Amino acid sequence: MSRRLLLVGLLAATPGQAHAPGRLEAGVPFIFEKPGISYAVFGQFVTGEERFVIKVNHAVRFGAPVEIFVPHQRDLAAHRPAWALVGPGVGAPTEEELAALPAPLPAGFGAVVELNQVSPRPVFFESVMRRFFWTSRPLAVVFPKGESELWIWCPAKTPGKFGLGYGVEEGGGYMEAFDDWSFYAY
Repeated sequence: MSRRLLLVGLLAATPGQAHAPGRLEAGVPFIFEKPGISYAVFGQFVTGEERFVIKVNHAVRFGAPVEIFVPHQRDLAAHRPAWALVGPGVGAPTEEELAALPAPLPAGFGAVVELNQVSPRPVFFESVMRRFFWTSRPLAVVFPKGESELWIWCPAKTPGKFGLGYGVEEGGGYMEAFDDWSFYAY
């Protein structure tokens, strides 16, 4: 076997890096096992009443972008899920943000709230899944040292699919993204 053929074979067998994928279920907390890498996690509001929770635990204060996105489809034009970073050491939300949260904040918790109401609504093309999405735009937030949570809910109570992007440094494998392809694709 030639060295060139061996090198091509090794490169083809080496998995590429991508966002770590995940599928969110209402009532079942999702855990970012490696909070230093990026994630693209997906879920679906069936009734619009659901709340999704992602648990994060950082060894030090950690800055990361977070955004929520929705498939760019006519029937989802009014679907605007919101998200919030909640935890001890997070700043206090405004009265409007506090009123919009899907549940009361635990004692000693603060919140950074993104209600996803920017207009005009930005669109982006996701090159791995090869789809267009509406996005809330990435918002850089500082996660506190220790445990915190990301809450996802839909203030307008609309059903529909959504995704949440977190972080920058890729650490997942490209092939993992296709495990739930039928759910992610639209």
